Amino acid sequence: MDSRYAELASGYNGFGCGGCDDLCCNGVFVHFTLIEHFYLAEGFRKLPPGKREDLLRRARQYNEAYSRVSSPEAKFRMPCPLNEDPLCLFYQYRPVLCRVYGLPGRLRAAGGRIQEFKGCWRFEKDRGSGKREYLDRTPYYSRLANLEKELREKLVYFQRYRKTVAQMLLDEKRPEALIMRTYDFFEGY
Repeated sequence: MDSRYAELASGYNGFGCGGCDDLCCNGVFVHFTLIEHFYLAEGFRKLPPGKREDLLRRARQYNEAYSRVSSPEAKFRMPCPLNEDPLCLFYQYRPVLCRVYGLPGRLRAAGGRIQEFKGCWRFEKDRGSGKREYLDRTPYYSRLANLEKELREKLVYFQRYRKTVAQMLLDEKRPEALIMRTYDFFEGY
């Protein structure tokens, strides 16, 4: 996925996040896979203890502010706890949504319906309505879905998963966070 993204970006004069005044990392991205949570946790656990504590502090601040906003996915703006001067500390471990964001995308949903996604605001501003090549997300999301299914079957984990990066990080201090339970209304943050 990363190499295909880079290939497409090079066709758009090396389109990238560098020099952007409004990083997408300031918006809310909600992630839906347990496997991405574990991959992010792998990166987190490789950090020195002091850096982990700093990230947990930032994740708490993010989550507290996020919790105070109605409709946060539409209205909340705060840098992702992993964002540092304006780079992602976990670039190698970042979730799929973070990997595909920016360029226009296409996804063939179940039933054959095709969804198209515009590029980020900066892509749209710089490229206008000209001809564009789409990043076909379908093979990557399909592979991710298969890996997720395998993981959930092995763990006997079938509840809904929906978290921000901040919530994923905070789970590192909550060992019961991923234990199967009979409700899924309030995550308890």
